[in-house]
Amino acid sequence: MKIKECILIEPFICKNDESLVEVAKKLREINIRHIFVVNHDCYPLGIISMTDMNNRVVAKGIDPKTLTAADIMTKPIDLINIEDDVMTTAKEMMNKGRVMNAVVQDDKMVGIITINQLMEKGALK
Repeated sequence: MKIKECILIEPFICKNDESLVEVAKKLREINIRHIFVVNHDCYPLGIISMTDMNNRVVAKGIDPKTLTAADIMTKPIDLINIEDDVMTTAKEMMNKGRVMNAVVQDDKMVGIITINQLMEKGALK
């Protein structure tokens, strides 16, 4: 079974050159804890969590108005191709302790896959 047979979660993204203040507003509006950072071709470059914002900006007393998403994102990130095998992907995610990964098709982010979704597809049974 391929990843493309799974129902992907719509990715919540920001551009790599977007101001950190705008990224924080997006996170607050949607009430989520992570946002994927993409370039202008929608290729995933990294991820930002609320913890990243706290530890890399607030706790260090850095003015967030001077930063972009690219400045604090965690990178590189693991990418899953939409044609990848569900079982192989599940094993890799578990070995790395990942609960979600970006899914790409033709070098563009098309969604997010979670370990729970893979479990529901029977990959881990």
